[in-house]
Amino acid sequence: MWRRCALVVTRRRVYSTQVGFGALGVDSRVVSALETEFGITAASAMQAQLLRATDTATNNVLVRQHTGSGKTLAVAAGMLSLALREHDALRSLGLDEASALAVQQANTVVVVPNRELAFQIEGWISRLLAVAYPQLPRARVVGRFVSGAPYEAQQRGVLRRHGVPAIVVGTPRCLLELAYPEEGAAVLALRAPELLQVMAEKPPAEWAACAGEGAEALRGVRRLVLDEVDGMLRLPNRHATERQKQLRKDKPKPGQVFVDRLLATLHVTDIAKALRPPPTPAPTPLPASNARGWQKAADRELARRSSAPAAAPRQQQANIVSGHSLQIVAVSATANKDVRNWMVHRGWMTARPLMIDNDDAGVGVPAQTTHHCLVIENDRAIRNLRPRDSSRAEADALKEEESSIELSPTEPQPLPMMEQMAEVAANVIHELRPRGSVVIFTRSDASTAQFGRVLEAHGVVARDIMTRFDEELGQQIDAAKGKTFVDAQEKYATKPAAPELHVFLATEEAARGLDLPDASLVLILDIPKSVASYAHLAGRTARFGQPGTVVTVVPVGRLGWFESKMRGIYAALNITPKKADFIQH
Repeated sequence: MWRRCALVVTRRRVYSTQVGFGALGVDSRVVSALETEFGITAASAMQAQLLRATDTATNNVLVRQHTGSGKTLAVAAGMLSLALREHDALRSLGLDEASALAVQQANTVVVVPNRELAFQIEGWISRLLAVAYPQLPRARVVGRFVSGAPYEAQQRGVLRRHGVPAIVVGTPRCLLELAYPEEGAAVLALRAPELLQVMAEKPPAEWAACAGEGAEALRGVRRLVLDEVDGMLRLPNRHATERQKQLRKDKPKPGQVFVDRLLATLHVTDIAKALRPPPTPAPTPLPASNARGWQKAADRELARRSSAPAAAPRQQQANIVSGHSLQIVAVSATANKDVRNWMVHRGWMTARPLMIDNDDAGVGVPAQTTHHCLVIENDRAIRNLRPRDSSRAEADALKEEESSIELSPTEPQPLPMMEQMAEVAANVIHELRPRGSVVIFTRSDASTAQFGRVLEAHGVVARDIMTRFDEELGQQIDAAKGKTFVDAQEKYATKPAAPELHVFLATEEAARGLDLPDASLVLILDIPKSVASYAHLAGRTARFGQPGTVVTVVPVGRLGWFESKMRGIYAALNITPKKADFIQH
């Protein structure tokens, strides 16, 4: 049933342009740190556009680019460079280091949908800072805030000892608890600078001259970054019923709640509404030309012209993108027009944000990805996904052949689905023999710890993906198992591929935004929730121009519904899955 197949993946970050980061406004020491820590010397076209846009404080930016294109890394480098530039400006005004960092508290707020991504971004900025400016206290420059008992007490202790950092990276639920607690005072104070308009329109050297109350008037949130913005929203799809729309409206995600409260605190929502063009009035009804109410074409054109709003002096206002409020940068590989329109309507962005979208085909996955889909017929039959136009007679013959097999009383009963998935995953890993790490995505309601134990019985040792970003957690887990933990990300960034295999377990919620440059194989052990979900899951491999393989394993489902849905996902993404050579059918 299984045939042997090998997979070779190299690990170098490759970009398509020769634009240096220094020419894009990135701090010179940060540029050197990017080359030292990540091996990056040039920016891609998307990164160049993004860095130029964020360097201008009057731009609201919405970025959509396929997974693995370096969106989040560009945001991290850009935000760090801006913070360092402002720190130097404050020092030149006569402030000492401690006073300058105090003015920069919560200068930038980065909101991410999961704690793995928060660890990743905070780790990137810390690595760049340690190489570029080792004399600056890291805890005063960047801090990570996530939910979870092991982290919350530690985070509050860091805030008490060092204060609020200049760059705040956190998950929505934790930021809500720290900034807007139901009881007690806020631990994380977020406010608007009194001189935010001056800061947006004038160079840093002129801030102090405009500050009637001194440097304290400069303190506050200037930039808000929403990474994986569509993952923080609960938007109804285009075919949702009115009841479904109302339920999603009444029960927003924590990310939406936090951003709404933050923008209300900063008085951004009222400004955005003021800049929004007036609503189009309803057309004036014209007398019907006959009993059925039909109108001539000329009458319809006259009604359209009469209902159009008169030209108002709002064009300049619409082009002023929150210059006197704050800069908002929203990033996602699957942010579509509906997300943009929702943010504009909600007041998160003004009517004309800068849209950076180099993906002409819309939502997609890297072209160098190889896709396979395996279907579990029963506990003994596994086959490749059949094409939509496969012969009906062939399918009926195969079904008749399978139905002729009867279980004897001594044969085992059908295995639980988790056991079947674990066995298939182990066989795929053994057959493909990936040279990089492996990421296995399980059902959202499944326990990764329980699945890991089942998988270990089949000869594959796997750990939660959080251990890749939290070294202390990995050491605790490995100490309990009697093993030694080695940080896979640091190891693969500096050394060639090692013979040992690193397998990580995750749910779909943990997939968004994670950068796993050494991941050569992704296993999806369930039907993805949507086309966008598959794009994010599959996007954990084949990053930075490197090849990768995605194997989706689904049960056949009642009347082949799962199989039909997978065909629809592949069609929407313009993907033709290949037949796995190690499967006979």
